[in-house]
Amino acid sequence: MKITFKPWEEVIIHESIHYSLEDLIKNQSLGVQPGGLAPPLRWAEGVVFNSQGMPPTREVVREQLEGKIHWNLVSWASMPQYKNVIPIRDINAKIPVINVTANFVLCEMAKELKKQIQK
Repeated sequence: MKITFKPWEEVIIHESIHYSLEDLIKNQSLGVQPGGLAPPLRWAEGVVFNSQGMPPTREVVREQLEGKIHWNLVSWASMPQYKNVIPIRDINAKIPVINVTANFVLCEMAKELKKQIQK
């Protein structure tokens, strides 16, 4: 048996929206019922984010097999300290936050996002 690990060679982000942490939380909690759980965010390198992939068209799948991943949109905010949950007090709900620092690709992407606000 042969097992091959082949990390992504390139992440192509087609649109990046930098929010304040408060605005990202508001967007992530739209439609969440009181007492409910919002879809999770991911955190790495002081950045909390949500990404949307491209539809799996023939072209997108071909590029994925070549090591390129396409994200249609990355919504993100600075969050220097990791927290495993962000409370939404006005509706008594929560947003889980997944620490993805063990993922090299996501850490590199987060570093690049941070560079955008330094320009």
